[in-house]
Amino acid sequence: MLKLSFSPLKKIIPSIFTMFNLLSGCMAILISFSDPALAGLLILLAGIFDFADGFAARLLDAYSEFGKELDSLADIISFGAAPSFILFHLINTSLVMSAPHHGYESLSVPHTLILASAFLPVVFAAIRLAKYNISTGESDDFSGLPSPAAGIFIASAGYVLVTSELTLVREFFFNPATLVSAGIIVSVLMVIPIRMFSIKFRHFRLAGNRVRYLFLLPSLVLFIWWGIAAIPLITGWYVFLSAIIAITCRKQADPGHT
Repeated sequence: MLKLSFSPLKKIIPSIFTMFNLLSGCMAILISFSDPALAGLLILLAGIFDFADGFAARLLDAYSEFGKELDSLADIISFGAAPSFILFHLINTSLVMSAPHHGYESLSVPHTLILASAFLPVVFAAIRLAKYNISTGESDDFSGLPSPAAGIFIASAGYVLVTSELTLVREFFFNPATLVSAGIIVSVLMVIPIRMFSIKFRHFRLAGNRVRYLFLLPSLVLFIWWGIAAIPLITGWYVFLSAIIAITCRKQADPGHT
């Protein structure tokens, strides 16, 4: 009796999700200047595919070095390059709004540097992913802000700035200083050696998942209440909670430190 083996197919299912992640990132880059809000939504879609490929790999026990490398390459595009193009568009628009002849069409040295800072996220995402790919230790936690979280933060913040009808939000956040500062902070957070917890559940019992529930429950409320506009706040909550946990663990590990 002929038996069909689904093992080869099982191995490529996670990579199929990864390629959809990559495709979403490429489309986001393509339309980032004409429709940055839609580009931001495509990056969020890439995040869903990124979650799906990891979930499928765990569910099917289909980990592979090929899949790991492909995932990193896709992440550089979707959560590094695409958010950087959105940030470039936002910074350029804010420069033009503040001074009509200061966009990328009239490149003075200071404004060139300001616009170039938009691509720090892709540079630091590449550094982070390269370090991850050569790391030998296995841990559920992260060192620094994961590149998908960083990219989704920029994408969602850009979506809010472009679509928000609140004058206060646009006036305070839609300026070169705020945008450049946000890009620098997010970039540094990707490579800073601070332990950040994973939201992956091995089980759903409270024991061992207190931090995850402490993060997810308020985040869920915020997302239900504000939708995409809540994502930058949720990212900030994640970084803050991770920093508090890292500081607490360090003090517990060094009880003699004062």
